[in-house]
Amino acid sequence: MSDTVRNDKDLTDRLADRVTSQADEQESGARPQLRRSRAGLDRTRGRGSMAAAVESGAERILKAIEDAEDQLHKHLQDVSKGVRAMGENHARNDKNIETMLNNIVNRSRNQDTVRDGGGIGKDRPDASKDPHTVTLEWKPGMPKQAFERKARALQRLGEEGKLFKFKGKTEDYRDKEITKQYKGALEALIRRNHKDDPEFANEAAEAARAMQPDHVNELQTGGPDAWRNLRMLDRTTNFDIGTQQIRPQIKDLPDGNPINIDIKWWPDD
Repeated sequence: MSDTVRNDKDLTDRLADRVTSQADEQESGARPQLRRSRAGLDRTRGRGSMAAAVESGAERILKAIEDAEDQLHKHLQDVSKGVRAMGENHARNDKNIETMLNNIVNRSRNQDTVRDGGGIGKDRPDASKDPHTVTLEWKPGMPKQAFERKARALQRLGEEGKLFKFKGKTEDYRDKEITKQYKGALEALIRRNHKDDPEFANEAAEAARAMQPDHVNELQTGGPDAWRNLRMLDRTTNFDIGTQQIRPQIKDLPDGNPINIDIKWWPDD
């Protein structure tokens, strides 16, 4: 962290408040998805021994996700306290995990400086242009809850005026180490949390490894390349929505053009 940030208390406090706010947003976005997943499990209860075994395993995985979300929120709160205190550390965390998480936070901050203040098409939309509607369509092979969570999040961001055609090539802006280390930290947390049950730890870690960290607000629609904008998503939904659906619908738009989202369920709404 620069000496400027260390010595400017007002700037430090604003940064801490921003991180705390992001922690609250992260937690509030995670809980409804977990509740919906559990509601789906409730509909299958009592349908035989095979269903019971599946339910039991799925419940454990959902609990592991919930615990990881709690830890992520708490870590953000710790980062906020650490920024204000300038010297407090995270001694209660495993050192390896702490190092990975701090690397992710620092790289995300660096990415924010690249985008912030960049002007129309970088950090804000062009308010003089009419919004362009992008249609997101569920297709067979996509987990319905995963598609709905992703599509609804984008729809909400569009309604809030936070979606727009990003200026330039996203690959020139993206730091791939953020998603790589995010995924690594998640796996490390799973293994640490379930070290007394290595078989389950391996199963849960493998399931997480098969998924991808997804930018909830796509980089191509103005989303930050920061860990606070990441959520794990299945590969099929992630690739199809970002590459097969959004990209061809916005590639010819002017930089900064606002975007709204319409959601369609295949074959009929």
